[in-house]
Parts: sequence; structure tokens; C-alpha cells
Amino acid sequence: MGIAQTPVPPYYVAVITVERTASDDGYLEMADAMYELAKAQRGFLGMEWVYDAAQRAGITSSYWTDPEAIAAWKQQADHLLAQRLGQERWYRAYTVRIARVERDYHWPT
Repeated sequence: MGIAQTPVPPYYVAVITVERTASDDGYLEMADAMYELAKAQRGFLGMEWVYDAAQRAGITSSYWTDPEAIAAWKQQADHLLAQRLGQERWYRAYTVRIARVERDYHWPT
């Protein structure tokens, strides 16, 4: 996946930081399905994620054109199912943060 190619700011980011349970049953398949589904949503700009298997912790950042697009994604039916399964199976804890990106910069330019 690599680094998301985002437009010139402003745009928005939803960041979820998770502590995982020991269960991997279906997790990677669901994560892949959510990425494919998110790509089809209005306002989606890109996604990045990292996972530390030793710590069973991960961070996913998804980039959006506006807060309404993030709110619509949160309420998308298949995403609601994934959220429920995350709470039931895959996550010990998580935090979601929504922010407006005011500036970004790249290297190399």
C-alpha cells in the first residue's frame, strides 16, 4: 500500500489505534474488505496502516475530503458489522481520532 497520495490540504484524517486480542480469525480478510469498500466511498482519499505483531498493536489512518464523508463511512452497513466484530473478537481496546490536516510535506519532493 505504501504512503497515501493525498491532495493539497485541507483534508481530514480518521486515525484508529488498536490493541488486538489473540484472535486473528477473519481479521485480515475483514481489513482487506474494509479497505476495498472504503475506496468506493464518496470522499475517500487514501489509507495507511502499520501493525506491530509483537505488541499486537496497530494504527490505521484513512484520509477523507470532509467530516461528512467520515461520518458516512462510520455508518456504512458493512463497516458497522466490522466495528461490531472488532469489539467482539479482535480488539482489547481502541481509540479513534478525527482531525483536519492543515498542512503536509513530503520527502523527496
